[in-house]
Amino acid sequence: MKEAGYSLVEVVMAAAIVAVGVAAGAVMVNTLVVQEEMNAGAVRAANLQEQATRLYRLGLTNPQDIYNILPEACSASPAPASGNFSLLFGAATTVTNTVSQDGGGAVDISYQTAPCTVVYASAPDAAGQVAYLSNTVTIIRPTLRIEP
Repeated sequence: MKEAGYSLVEVVMAAAIVAVGVAAGAVMVNTLVVQEEMNAGAVRAANLQEQATRLYRLGLTNPQDIYNILPEACSASPAPASGNFSLLFGAATTVTNTVSQDGGGAVDISYQTAPCTVVYASAPDAAGQVAYLSNTVTIIRPTLRIEP
């Protein structure tokens, strides 16, 4: 009498297919976690750079004053440690443009521009290597316009 059931070969093949599926799912979850950490670092860096830019536009030109106000620790190091941020401010340049008015005459409008670069470290890869990512924006700070 023949009994109904699965042979050992069928069970082993089914277990192998399930194991491959579970392993692929685990690799995908790990990849998603690493990608989420990288995205979180990029968002934090962009937020920090925006806050520093706003403080600079308000008149704080000393980088140390800006570092002290910002909610996250940052420095002027071009290679910050993993999880830390670096903010680098370039020299300010004054630009003056002459704008003609409707009633005749001209008005000089001047503003300052300065580069602001944020640098942050990515999560280490499997070999332990860290890549440094950066973003640079140009800050434009208007100065008072004095009409004659």
